[in-house]
Amino acid sequence: MRDAVTNCSGIGSSLAGETARQPAAEAVTIVRCPRVMAGVVTAIYDHPVRSRLYILTLLSLIALLSSYDRYLVAILVEDIKRDLGASDAQMGMLTGFGFACVYSLLAIPVSRMSDGGRRTAVLSLSVGFWCIMTALCGLASNFAMLLLARLGVAAGEAGSVPTVQALVADFFPGRWRSTALSITVVMAGAGFTLANGGGGWIAEHWNWRAAFMAGAAPGPLLAGLLWLTVREPAPTASPHVATTRPMGSLAATAHLLQVPTFRHLCLGYALTSIGTYACIAWMPAFLMRRFAMGAGQVGMSYGIVSGSAMIFALLAGGLLADFLARRDRRWPLWQIALSFGAAFPLTIASLFVDELNAAMALAIPMTIAIFGCGSVAYNLVMELSGPHLRATGSALFLLFVNLFGMGLGPSLVGWLSDLLGSGTGAASLQYSLAMASSTFIGGGILIALGSRTVRRDIASAHLRGIKHLS
Repeated sequence: MRDAVTNCSGIGSSLAGETARQPAAEAVTIVRCPRVMAGVVTAIYDHPVRSRLYILTLLSLIALLSSYDRYLVAILVEDIKRDLGASDAQMGMLTGFGFACVYSLLAIPVSRMSDGGRRTAVLSLSVGFWCIMTALCGLASNFAMLLLARLGVAAGEAGSVPTVQALVADFFPGRWRSTALSITVVMAGAGFTLANGGGGWIAEHWNWRAAFMAGAAPGPLLAGLLWLTVREPAPTASPHVATTRPMGSLAATAHLLQVPTFRHLCLGYALTSIGTYACIAWMPAFLMRRFAMGAGQVGMSYGIVSGSAMIFALLAGGLLADFLARRDRRWPLWQIALSFGAAFPLTIASLFVDELNAAMALAIPMTIAIFGCGSVAYNLVMELSGPHLRATGSALFLLFVNLFGMGLGPSLVGWLSDLLGSGTGAASLQYSLAMASSTFIGGGILIALGSRTVRRDIASAHLRGIKHLS
């Protein structure tokens, strides 16, 4: 929270100048129910800059909660396995393929609803639903019930990330968009840190069920604030394009897949995400087995170290991309490719060192290399999608990333670990994670190829934007 507010205030003064140049149709008016907030609403929302900073803070907190609930299972793997008698392959399904299928396939239709002028409503309902399902995870008495509840979390979170990013892109001017997106992604990184550190601590001092309940508790408050205080942003249309009816899901998907840079970004990032999500899901369990650590120990050491590095990487990556893009539109893609190129050897080194302190030290540059381009990629998706396909573009990007990354990465490592277990014992996770991390190289090359068309595709996205009809 403190990080978000600090960064928000840092861009507030610059936003004031941008706001003064915004047309009247884009002025921020966000009070949905003034009587609920009385004088507080008037004090906050009578100024466009304060409105934007309030929205960014609220969306950042939602991103934090979403990330906590999504990644919590990783630190609880060993406790859940012991309590419910699950295998590595089953846990891979819980953290990977099952969750990713529901999350990814629902994201596009939900995002089309969001792009249809109902973004705050979609996000409010999504937050409330996934928090109910997170609470049900904590009440599960067997693995089947836990899996069903996790699929419910996936269904709720399908409307989260694309809609948060679309709202940020709607409310923030182009020159500050990547930085504002970085703040929400940074808070998602804070949620990952909290899931590992806080979730592990709760599991060790109470139990894994209490960690789920803690993740469900803030949901009703955040959903209520969003519903009551944030109105839909005013639609914008490209002056170069005639008004048409909104695209359906299939037409919007086909339109975006015809953009060469968008295709390269989706396919390349999907490939790298196999290694990324494999590390997210299994690195805590690997450290517990290799160095005989408990969930609380891993959460308070690796969780905090990697989480802090992730937060730094996400914010610094967005700021660097904003700086480099002003010089050459191709630099953000080159930045992503170089980052993943460095991630592979760093991951291999962190897996095969024999000292815990060395593993913790290597976790810092490894995490920075893996996560330093998340906000950069999301901003590219916003630019390549155009004003009225933002949530859909984000959902389609996440469909690729989550089906391959979240879906295949953890499940593949769990399956390989079970397969190799008889021959390599505790080292099975070590070799499985090493194989998964090789995807960083191939994905980085695919992303770099998109730099050949990025300048043309960004220009075309703004010229061919589709007029939105509420």
